[in-house]
Amino acid sequence: MEIYVYGLIFVAYLVLGFLSGEESGRTDERMARYIRRKTQEWGRRKKGIRISDESAVRREMSLLKPLDRTQNRVEQFYVERIRIVLLIILAGDILAAASYAAAGRNMLLREGSRLVRDGIGGEDQNTELEVYLEPEGAGEPGNQDTKRTLQGSYQLEVRSRKYSGAELEKLAETIFEKLPSMILNENKDLSHVTGSLALPEEADGFPFRILWESSSYALIDSDGTVGNLGMKGGESEKVILSAVLVYDNGTAEGFRREKEYLVTVLPPAVTEQERLSEKIRESVRKADEESAAEALFPLPQMVEDRKLFWEEKPADPGLSILLFAVIVAVLMAAVMRSRLHEKVKRRERQMILDYPQIISKFVLYLGAGLSIRSTFIMLGKEYQKGRETGKEERGAYEEILRVCRELSSGVPETEAYARFGQRCRTRQYARLSTLLTQNLRKGNQELLSVMQQEAQASYEERRNMARKLGEEAETKLLLPMIMMLTITMLIIIIPAYYSFAM
Repeated sequence: MEIYVYGLIFVAYLVLGFLSGEESGRTDERMARYIRRKTQEWGRRKKGIRISDESAVRREMSLLKPLDRTQNRVEQFYVERIRIVLLIILAGDILAAASYAAAGRNMLLREGSRLVRDGIGGEDQNTELEVYLEPEGAGEPGNQDTKRTLQGSYQLEVRSRKYSGAELEKLAETIFEKLPSMILNENKDLSHVTGSLALPEEADGFPFRILWESSSYALIDSDGTVGNLGMKGGESEKVILSAVLVYDNGTAEGFRREKEYLVTVLPPAVTEQERLSEKIRESVRKADEESAAEALFPLPQMVEDRKLFWEEKPADPGLSILLFAVIVAVLMAAVMRSRLHEKVKRRERQMILDYPQIISKFVLYLGAGLSIRSTFIMLGKEYQKGRETGKEERGAYEEILRVCRELSSGVPETEAYARFGQRCRTRQYARLSTLLTQNLRKGNQELLSVMQQEAQASYEERRNMARKLGEEAETKLLLPMIMMLTITMLIIIIPAYYSFAM
């Protein structure tokens, strides 16, 4: 099923690449432009449905680059974001398909009913198998029913080939004597088992690995779980619980000793499906034991005169990889939008920091007899010369350049200054815009003195802002300081604790 999902996604990319053939650019750019265009067309048809935050992006783009063509940069932003999302999902799909193929190459089932073991000294391997049953009476003449039915899935451990030996007899006898009391858990004795048993896989002081086998796994499983008791008239049932001690001593056969314990439990209600599954498990365990020293693990092919068909399910992490790629793509799109917003915030903070300097220059030039228009032109020329010498871009001066271009193109001064305050989007520049437009409309003769007062107030605001930024920096440093303090305390306390303990 998974491989169809991967193939469907890949085919969708091929179809998208074919449909986007009329677009310009590389293949990934064409696909992104095609999706962008179709999304816009769908949004225009579905009036009132908002499919993106395009207006907010356009506004922020115009603030970051006021002198460039905003619409082109908005289109480029969305195309780039769609392109990155498509590439991430495609990469995830390819990785998922590759992991599926790798899982198929690592499958252990050979010739329909044999599992390949790892070499001597290798690792034990786990696999999941599905077994299919031949229809009852399939071999009888005239029976045309050949449809196989799924019996169930089985998790199997395919152990590596081991050497065996014969030793440690005394320790084996000792632990066999202790096991009856060790496994009781809350039960009184093995003749009265009413709850689960504690079947350990190892015991302190003994080098053995303990395997548990039961004559009825429906009653007592290998982990000690006891099935439903007392459901058949209160009759008890005997179960033989076998403890198998295994120790790898490097010989051809390995060390293995087994002891049986008689346990009395009440039988559970066993369904036909469970009974048949138990028969299959017993056959698998028997085949495993008989072929422990062989390179191939032959699976049973018949159970109660019914033929078994085995299929292996590969351990495929492909869907997880694909889901991870989709999540990364969504997060990347969100990060790109967040970074754009963060750029706008940094620009506004930069403009506020530049405001006192700009006001001081206004006071200087107005005091020297220049007009407001000439002051804007002088500020724009100074900024352009600085940019030519390699100085960084400043948002406020970019807006001043935009005012100069509007004035040179014939826009009235009042309208140009009003737009300047609106684009800057801060109360400081809005206040400056109001002072300039009022001076033009009402002919305020005290503009210079008002600007001097504004310069003093702006420097005070800048000091307050610097103090606020410092407090924010202290808050951000608080967590690293706490972490360093914690590490320092651990370095001091742990040696002191161990010195007192000794």
